Amino acid sequence: MSDSNSKKPQVWIEQSLSYSFEAIREAVDKAISFFLRDEDVSGCRILVKPNLLSARQPERGVTTHPTVVEAVIDNFQAKGAVVAVGDSPAGAVAGLERVWRETGLLEVCKRRAVTLLNFEASGWTEKRIDGRKYRIARYLSEYDRIVNLAKAKTHVLTVLTGCVKNTFGCVPGFIKSFHHLENPSPDAMARVLVDVFELVSPWLSILDAVVAMDGHGPSSGRIRHLGFIAASRDAVAVDAVFASIVGIKPLSVPTTKEAYTRGIGEADLRNIEVRGASIDGLRIRDFEIPSNWKFRLIPQALSRLVSRFVWVRPEITERCTACGLCERVCAAKAIRKIKGRPMVIDEVCVSCLCCHEICPNGAIDLRRSWLARFLK
Repeated sequence: MSDSNSKKPQVWIEQSLSYSFEAIREAVDKAISFFLRDEDVSGCRILVKPNLLSARQPERGVTTHPTVVEAVIDNFQAKGAVVAVGDSPAGAVAGLERVWRETGLLEVCKRRAVTLLNFEASGWTEKRIDGRKYRIARYLSEYDRIVNLAKAKTHVLTVLTGCVKNTFGCVPGFIKSFHHLENPSPDAMARVLVDVFELVSPWLSILDAVVAMDGHGPSSGRIRHLGFIAASRDAVAVDAVFASIVGIKPLSVPTTKEAYTRGIGEADLRNIEVRGASIDGLRIRDFEIPSNWKFRLIPQALSRLVSRFVWVRPEITERCTACGLCERVCAAKAIRKIKGRPMVIDEVCVSCLCCHEICPNGAIDLRRSWLARFLK
């Protein structure tokens, strides 16, 4: 049971060694029960927001596993809540139903008689933070509570992607790409991501870290078995715990640092009460983070001077099937077909790496300058 007198944000960790429904249901039920206690959610409209990203099968570790989504749905339906599932995956440009089908969400929602919401079709409401404008899917305003259901992965721009970044899927359509275009640096994009997180304000955040991804995530990395589910009212605290488990200092993750600096979440592990399984029992030592993370060590003023010499750019390889998805998602219009094959125009590319993130075939590698290779 949760200690209501505790002033520290609490993170519940439950080990789960597989995606068998029995194991996941037990882990999810314990995590949710710890935070709900005797809270009545009967009749409450709950929107579950998973990480769908693109049309990938669950075993590829790119999206929130459908078994986790189903266990969350079951838990709240059993409590009498009205549940829906929604997202605006970047891969929706190739057809949203294909994303739902390949990720396993279509089958789950049919089985549980749950509505799948198309954020692209809902329209949007404009919201502001410090004069910065954002479009948030209108569906969110129709629900009482948002359950943020993230996937544990690395990210080539923000080091890790977890609960805070997952709310970015509440921004519909191509607008996400334009945010990347206007904010190509990690720190600038972190401000955008934390703005959206603050506007969405999820009620409960759950991290699927049974199987995670390291290396060049969020879509082209290596599958890693971490074996746990984590949950908290404080999404920043979950991300900090995730970072610590995989051997990363929480404040080296731009989104965690931005949120912590603003005072909208806790990232200092000394001020986080971890319940359930211990962090020490889950730590791993060989978790590979994106190789461009060291660029963030270069002071911003100096980075402008050395930008000609330190860069990472996408490179389309022979694995490309010419599906055209990268071309459609590139807000900078830096990818063009030449003789029927997509090519990156270096002079136009802003290195937001959206194309690398969205490629369904892992066909976009990261090309580095000689100095960037030295910093690796």
